[in-house]
Amino acid sequence: MTSITMTLSSPEVELKNGKGSLAASVTNAGMEPERVVLGAFPSQAATPAAPTFATIANPLRTIPAGATEQYVVAFDTTKAPPGSYPVKLIAYSADYAPEDYADQAHVVTLVVPQPTSPEKAKRGFPWVWVMGAVVLLAVIGGVVWFLLKDVNVPAVEGKPVGEATQLLKDSGFTVSTSEKEDPAPEGQVLHQDPGANTTAGRGSTVKLEVAKPVKVTVPSVLNTSVENAKTQLAASKLELVFAANSACTVSPPRPSNALIYDYCAVSGVEPAPGAQANAGSRVAVVTEIRKTGVVFPDVNICKKFPGICEKVISP
Repeated sequence: MTSITMTLSSPEVELKNGKGSLAASVTNAGMEPERVVLGAFPSQAATPAAPTFATIANPLRTIPAGATEQYVVAFDTTKAPPGSYPVKLIAYSADYAPEDYADQAHVVTLVVPQPTSPEKAKRGFPWVWVMGAVVLLAVIGGVVWFLLKDVNVPAVEGKPVGEATQLLKDSGFTVSTSEKEDPAPEGQVLHQDPGANTTAGRGSTVKLEVAKPVKVTVPSVLNTSVENAKTQLAASKLELVFAANSACTVSPPRPSNALIYDYCAVSGVEPAPGAQANAGSRVAVVTEIRKTGVVFPDVNICKKFPGICEKVISP
């Protein structure tokens, strides 16, 4: 099994009106891209299976080697009866069963309280209510002062967005994020506003600019020599890899003064030329030995017969 780890933005889920969410940072520590699933499961086996009340957007993702992907797990217990509901979150390889990663599971507990019934109003002058109102006003005043008090903004540039978000929330701030194409690792904080070690009001918003992969266009290398294809792909910051059924990886030596000679030609490309891919990702090719002077139709074998071309590219 590959090495997949996960950290949560918070060990608890704060439910407001029965709804809440948390962020899960899933890292592929392996040497190859990995198709990773983030799943929510009942903490204990039961028949029928207990509900998890969880919704995960795009639970299956391909994570490049050494990269971290941010998932958001949303919970909705508005229709659940009162009680405590432990939910197990497991990040696992799509090529294995979730149980193989059970020892890395994180359990969060959703608590649905009993509904409260309003008390009957008491007759007579409401001295208790008056005293309570005075105390409440004093408490509100103290809370307002505390919330408006300026605090230092922690330094989060260069950190993963999940870790940065938690640091800022722990310091009393709310967080908004935007994405920007950048060569930095995906999900890394590029810039923060207000800046690090400045002061801002408690409860104010810190804006984070987060890196996302730079997109490049796959060049037209179909029917060219493998040497030319490598040069073009490298210029586009892409890596050429060979599908398992490739007939050659280099062109045979060219005889001197020969007009017709053999060369290693690209007959299939995945993703197809013109498609968008992440900078630094892999492009799989199928190759075959051809002779110069022979005209071959411009047919992408990988596109026409997808089953013969290995999927070794990053998204």
